[in-house]
Amino acid sequence: MKVRSLSLIFIFACALLFAFLTVRFTNHNLERTFQESSRSSFYLLSFIVDHLFQHEKIVETNVIQNLRNRLANTSFEPAQLLYLQNDRDIQGIWIIERNRVTGATEYANEEYDIVKFYNNNLKGKNANTLIFLHDKPFFLVNTNRDKKDVLLLYDASAIYEVTIERILDSLITSSNLRYFAILDKENTPVLFSTLYENFLPLKGRGYHKIETPEGSIFQIEEFVTDNRIVAGFDMQSLSRIKRTNNIFLLVTVLIFIVLEGVLLIRYVKAERFKLVKEREISRLKEVGALSTGFAHEFRNSLHTLSLLADEMEKENKTILLDETTRMRSIMDSLRLLGTREIKKEEIEVSELIKESIALLNHAIKTNDVTIRTDVEPKLVGHGNRSLLVTAVSNIIKNSIEAGAKNIGITAGRKGRELHIVCKDDGKGIESSISNDIFTPFFSKKGQSGIGLYLTKRIIELHGGKITAQSNGYTLFKIVLVT
Repeated sequence: MKVRSLSLIFIFACALLFAFLTVRFTNHNLERTFQESSRSSFYLLSFIVDHLFQHEKIVETNVIQNLRNRLANTSFEPAQLLYLQNDRDIQGIWIIERNRVTGATEYANEEYDIVKFYNNNLKGKNANTLIFLHDKPFFLVNTNRDKKDVLLLYDASAIYEVTIERILDSLITSSNLRYFAILDKENTPVLFSTLYENFLPLKGRGYHKIETPEGSIFQIEEFVTDNRIVAGFDMQSLSRIKRTNNIFLLVTVLIFIVLEGVLLIRYVKAERFKLVKEREISRLKEVGALSTGFAHEFRNSLHTLSLLADEMEKENKTILLDETTRMRSIMDSLRLLGTREIKKEEIEVSELIKESIALLNHAIKTNDVTIRTDVEPKLVGHGNRSLLVTAVSNIIKNSIEAGAKNIGITAGRKGRELHIVCKDDGKGIESSISNDIFTPFFSKKGQSGIGLYLTKRIIELHGGKITAQSNGYTLFKIVLVT
């Protein structure tokens, strides 16, 4: 039993180790899959953005160069510049000389801000920049010649109809991409879109896991063409999948543990039951050997006592004959217990109980015991009369030996079951020995300890069961299926 228990514990430990390794392996594969997916998204997005970015720069360069070429072939006199207004993409023209500004624009309300921006950033330079007016993109192009500046406002909507920034902003709000940036050789962002304001950690080329107050970020930094591209991917979706996976595996492991525990408990109970049965069989063999010897010796003694009874007085003779008869009945019972099948007959229960009481008349009178019976009329059962009388009389005898002065015996039928109940007001059964009272040779009264054991065996031979309980009184209950 010990070896098998250790085997089950070893299997249980192996199952837990397997579950732990499965969780670790699954989580590792999930993280690996997430990183591979993020890398694929990064390289695809980098290629598209870089291509669009380079394309925009080429188109922007061509447009601005074309404007400068047109200005190069034109006098800076206002009359000569008026023809440029026929170009619908040119939304404003200003001639600036010695801080005197002349010109016109369709965005008159914004003219002050445009000129202010010119003074701060473009004055005296052949330079250009991209600005936004009412969410529309414009090129602001300045050309300096002959101490004059010509400032053009060119509608760039055709070039930036859908900006890269807007594409990235859309991706950031609808996917696990959290920031994307293109940096030049000086690590200055030339394109930057982020969900986190001013958050762009640079860790160096490669893959990095960054912990933030908003959760873990998987960051990729790589060089594409001449630019460094940085992208951060939110790992919350991975965490949710891992958490769900861990819960599922944990529940599976718990179910397995519960099943393993149930099997282990059942196995232990089965082994204990087997051990109890083996001990019971051993005791039965011992009881069988003893009963055979007792029967042989008792028969010789009973024969001698019967001969002596003829010389006794009538009253003592009656008592002696009753006792010898009872002893013969016990010997017959011991002999019958060695068989697996017993001869059954129809028995009237009231007569069975009367006969059981009659065997103990002397003890009942001597101890001043009152016995009351309540048996259903015409209640009959099937069994071995001699054995059942011995069983019931042993219960009554046990009550008398326990100091009972009042004993109640009831009998009735419940469906196919025949119930015989004996209740007494004796000193009861101690809780510490309640599981041992039907064990052979167990006694707290210095007796043989065979009586209640024989009773239990007799009831079991009839396919029934007997139980005992003590709660201010002692109650023995016999249930027979007839």
